[in-house]
Amino acid sequence: MKILLDHHLPFLLAHGGFQIQIEQTKKALETTGIETEYLRFWDASQRGDVLHFFGRCSGAYIEMAHKKGMPVVMSDLLSGTGSRSSKALAAQAAFIQLAKKAVPASFLSRMGWDAYKRADALIALTGWEAELMV
Repeated sequence: MKILLDHHLPFLLAHGGFQIQIEQTKKALETTGIETEYLRFWDASQRGDVLHFFGRCSGAYIEMAHKKGMPVVMSDLLSGTGSRSSKALAAQAAFIQLAKKAVPASFLSRMGWDAYKRADALIALTGWEAELMV
């Protein structure tokens, strides 16, 4: 099995939480004998069995992966969302529901709000992040 690891920002531009999580995930998978590679967006011949996206990907991203027969695993760091008050989270949820009714589907797909439902698996680092993903 080969897992392709992907993130929307290169390490050169965004050192920090995701880079550390990606590197540690790669190392842990390889110590268990699972082959991993970083996704090479320029390489149409690259092959893999699972696509692991770090962050929140768009619905179109998941759809394209599924057309290639690849399940998508998503890991999103939700420390910012998780530190908001319950009132702020409720306001965010209400805004999202309103936007889903008023905004074109193409825009909604880019927001990735449906990615949590469309991904084949989600990985949360804490129980609170798991609740937020649901």
